[in-house]
Amino acid sequence: MSTAQKEKRPIPILDVEMAAHLAPLVAIGRQSGATVVGLAGVRRAKKLAYILADFKLAAGTLRELEGRQRQGTLLFRVESIQVLSRAFGREDILVLGIKQGNLARGIAGRLQRQSS
Repeated sequence: MSTAQKEKRPIPILDVEMAAHLAPLVAIGRQSGATVVGLAGVRRAKKLAYILADFKLAAGTLRELEGRQRQGTLLFRVESIQVLSRAFGREDILVLGIKQGNLARGIAGRLQRQSS
């Protein structure tokens, strides 16, 4: 598959139930610095394992974030990102990033268990 084809693959969706399942891990990551909050933070961050983007995010910004997939970052649309951000006391966020490392592995495990 060419790079262009990889970039155009459908973006997986995290429903509210899955987001609630991940919220405790995302909150722990916020305390440890492994969760990056906001678009500006995600733009600056290197070596992200995941980007979680709310459905309200503008199409152009979403296309920009899709470009991060070339670096190995997995992009997900979240039906309501507030389910995740409320876990650490924020409700004004449209984008979260998860840095590579233990938190990302924990999230991968939860995603895998839920999908099987």
